[in-house]
Formats: sequence, C-alpha cells, structure tokens
Amino acid sequence: MLGGIARRAGPLALVVVTGLGWGLLAVGSKVLFAAEPAVFNGTTVALARGLWSLPFFLFGLGVAWRLEPPKLDARRWLLILAAGIVFGPGVSLLYTLAAQHTSVAHITFLLGVSPVTNTAAAALVFRKALDRRSWLALALGVAGIVLLALTRRAEGASPAGDLLMLGWLVTFAAYACLLRAVGAGISSTLLMCLVGTIAMIALVVPQLAASVFASAHVADTPALAWWFFGEIILGSTLVAQTTYAAAVRRLGVAVATIGTEYTALVVGIVASLLSREAWTPLTALAAAAFCSALAVTFVPSRRRLKARRSG
Repeated sequence: MLGGIARRAGPLALVVVTGLGWGLLAVGSKVLFAAEPAVFNGTTVALARGLWSLPFFLFGLGVAWRLEPPKLDARRWLLILAAGIVFGPGVSLLYTLAAQHTSVAHITFLLGVSPVTNTAAAALVFRKALDRRSWLALALGVAGIVLLALTRRAEGASPAGDLLMLGWLVTFAAYACLLRAVGAGISSTLLMCLVGTIAMIALVVPQLAASVFASAHVADTPALAWWFFGEIILGSTLVAQTTYAAAVRRLGVAVATIGTEYTALVVGIVASLLSREAWTPLTALAAAAFCSALAVTFVPSRRRLKARRSG
C-alpha cells in the first residue's frame, strides 16, 4: 500500500512543482516591468533569465553527464538541439513578451488550454487518433479563446499579448513533442540541462550586450532579486523545466501537461484576483470554457474507469 502511494506521490509532486513555477512566472515578470520600466520589458527579462540561467545549466550538464553519459543516436541529438532552440527563442521569449502586453488572467487562461493543444499536437506527430472527448476539449478551448478576444480589454490586457500567447501555445506543443520523441537513453536531468544550455545560448548570444545590461539590474532591490532569482531563475527555469521533463517521460505529454496546467491555472487565477485585475463576465465565461476543456480531457470516462477496474 505504501509503495503504491509513493508511486502516485512522485508524479503528483512533479506536476505540482512544475505548475507552481509556471503559474508564478507572469507575476514575477510583471514585478520587474513595474519596478524598472526603463530597463525591463518582455525581451530584456527573457535575456536576463537566459544569461543568469546558463551557468547553472552548464554546471548541471557537467555533473549529470559525468554520472550518466547519454546513449543517443544522431537523430535524437538533432531532436535535443531542436528542443533547445524552440525552448529558448520560442517558448521563453514569447512568454515574457506576452506577459508584458496582456494580463495575468489572460496568460493563465491561455496557458491552461495548452494540455488540449499539446494532446492534439501529440496525436498528429505520433499518429494517434483523437477521440470524441479530445475533439470536445479542443472546441471548448477554441470557444474560450474567442471569448477572450471578445472581452472588453481588462487592465493590462491587449489583443497583441493574447496573440503572443497563441504563438506560445504552438511552440510549447512542439517543445513537448520533441521531448517525448527523444525517448530513452538519457536521464531527465541530463536532458533538461542539455536543452536548457542550448536554449539559453540561442537566446542570449545574438543579443549579448542587451543581456548583460538587463542582468546587471536584477538585484537593484531585494524584491527584484527575490522574484528574479527565486521564481524566474530557480522556480520556473531550473526546477520547473526539469520536473516537467521527468513528468512527460513518466506520464506522457498529455497527462503531465494537464496536471501541470491545473496547478498553474489555480495559481494564476489566485494571483490575478489578489492583484485586483479587472474581470468581465466574458472573462469569467472564458475561464469556465478553459476549465471545462481541461476537465473533459483529464477526468476519466466511465469506460476508462471500468477498464482500469477490470485490469
């Protein structure tokens, strides 16, 4: 019995930790934007994140490689390279740009539809047919996006920011599928250190001067230092990416992402309400649509429950 609880607690801990890291990332970014608008914007926060994260990823890469060298063919090395490029200039940069141009609530809701889009992408890439529940979840997710587009612009929200988050959904789905395609032959820690190193190099090197300038200001005040190093570097980058990679490999793209986004959705909604962002009735309807899409995707059907019991 205790062994069964431990087996379930491990994956649950992975998705909860990842969700907390991702759910607070928009909040941390907005703290930096508000504190020093002349220094920090969507691009410079991503660049500072990349420059400060790179030494940690390099250190982790050296240790993990020494402990368990990878056994990969050329194809899977190319997949890792692609995952790093998608994660750096794609996932990381698009997210902080969106955080600059839209509200925490809108970011959270669009982040919450990623399990649905990731499921669809995984079905397409790995040639698995979508069932009726998945199609219904997709329809609910699209409905939520339409409702967000129709909302009266809440404080801090804009169509440009929402479009950037839609771009993030596409790149994040590609990133999740690339991680899944790498397969066995490499530990989760080594995989994320490799991907993180490639991502941060791809993000920082083309704009090195701007990266150094922004990085010099991340500790101007104790609050900035706490949010930047505690959440943006440690929580959302180093810890969350490693736990997400482990969750994907243990649970699959769909289940890992769904569990993570449930946690991130709750954290983001609470943060939005605590920061007193303006909500409209359409905003609440959009939230309900996204939550319903997650429920349709995640809650097991009666057929699945019967199959588990009989098995």
